[in-house]
Amino acid sequence: MDSNAFANGVASGDPLSDRVIIWTHVSGVAPGADVTVSWCVARDHRLSDLVAQGTAIAAADRDHTVHVDVTGLEPATTYFFGFDLPGAVSTVGRTRTLPAGHVERTRFAVVSCAKFNAGFFNAYDRIADRGEAGELDFLLHLGDYIYEASNTPPKNQTPGADIGRPFDPLHECVTRADYRTRYRQYVGDPSVQRVRAALPVIPALDDHELADGAWRDGADNHDEAAFGPWAERRAAAFAAREEWLPIRRPDRNDPERVYRHVPLGDLADLVLTDSRSRRDQPVAGGAMADPARTALGPEQRTWLLDRLASSTAAWKLWGNPSVLSTTFRPDLPEDLVEPLRKLKLIHADQIACDQDQWDGYPVERDAILAHVEQHGVRDLVVLSGDIHVGMALEVHRDPFAAAATGAAPLAVELVTASLTSQNLDDKLGDAYGGSRQAQDRFVEAFPHARWADFDGHGYLAVDLDHDRLEATWCFVDGVLALSDDEFRAATYRVPRGRAELVPAIHPLLTRSVRSLHR
Repeated sequence: MDSNAFANGVASGDPLSDRVIIWTHVSGVAPGADVTVSWCVARDHRLSDLVAQGTAIAAADRDHTVHVDVTGLEPATTYFFGFDLPGAVSTVGRTRTLPAGHVERTRFAVVSCAKFNAGFFNAYDRIADRGEAGELDFLLHLGDYIYEASNTPPKNQTPGADIGRPFDPLHECVTRADYRTRYRQYVGDPSVQRVRAALPVIPALDDHELADGAWRDGADNHDEAAFGPWAERRAAAFAAREEWLPIRRPDRNDPERVYRHVPLGDLADLVLTDSRSRRDQPVAGGAMADPARTALGPEQRTWLLDRLASSTAAWKLWGNPSVLSTTFRPDLPEDLVEPLRKLKLIHADQIACDQDQWDGYPVERDAILAHVEQHGVRDLVVLSGDIHVGMALEVHRDPFAAAATGAAPLAVELVTASLTSQNLDDKLGDAYGGSRQAQDRFVEAFPHARWADFDGHGYLAVDLDHDRLEATWCFVDGVLALSDDEFRAATYRVPRGRAELVPAIHPLLTRSVRSLHR
């Protein structure tokens, strides 16, 4: 066997308190042939203190990927794992099970929107640094793990950067082979391999794993005359995703179900939803207010409401790929209109809300928040992505009315910036000062917004215990070249029992990753 058989590295994911998926891919196998791979899990990096071992099949019909659901593990425990074949040994991965019972503390990173041709994945390396140092328990990926786009995209998408990172394939992904090739490109990236080997991932779903603007029966750029039936493309995208991510199905009989519950002992319940693949088609105008319209679908919505109301954990964490809070008001300041259009936070050519986010499904959003209010769901934190900017928001059914009456928020929303996908200065080709003015004006114009950054790329670090949740936006210096530096852009605390964002004061930090490890 070729010594580069494990060139795509190792990964782990979907951890629970007693199990975790470990993953690898075998390269250089003859088409149509299956290969038997040995695996092991140990308590040490040398893989000498074994706790589990066995064999698995790298099957041709699964693109020679390997998934092993390793069971019988201890809660809140770090393990190491690897794979081997005659003449080939994989790198050693590090993973960790989730806690059970009474849990004092957990820490994790939140990411979204990794566009390969827009930049280098420097933030993944910084997350890997913290994972290898034992500072994080898992990585929550809110979606757009890959982008399906063409390297020369249509007008409604932003072109990539001229940095020598074209998509493979160059055309838009449509077939299972296309999506497999795109995942293989991503997983071949050194930064992606590092973070996959350092931390278990819990992935959600956004539209670009399928197609831009995806909904239940189509997508913005899906032309059936050119690409064939949407159902076939959708199934191909889900199949490749299942092959190349270290995941298990929440429902064995449903390969396209993403929504699920991840318990973190008595400390938190993490619920992940899918507001893309089961939704009604986004529409503009008055049709948005149709009570029958849904972003989640009836089954998933009922599941979410039941989970939120029945949770007895200290914190309820909602992994929600699209932004929940409104980012529109009819009397927008004139100087905010163009920046918010560029960020797709309002309608592309009207003074109206963006139909792609929760703003486009206002009746269902209000029903969810009314449920939270009526059932006394406390300590709810919404973790969101997709829009390529960082924001700290307090959640109300009507934030403008709440500002007038002084009503308390129902929840807080923490929005992570993109890993690489273009934000305001990338799209405007502007110096930092112009977009800084826009983000400051945004906070002034929206009473529920406590902080916003329209330029940074990076991740959100979450640290929670039974008294408070602390969220830190960690940004890299740039994505157009490889870099080791990052800095803290903002830190907010949420006290237990109050849906309130309190700015945390930190001493001046250098713009170095080392400052995050002290």
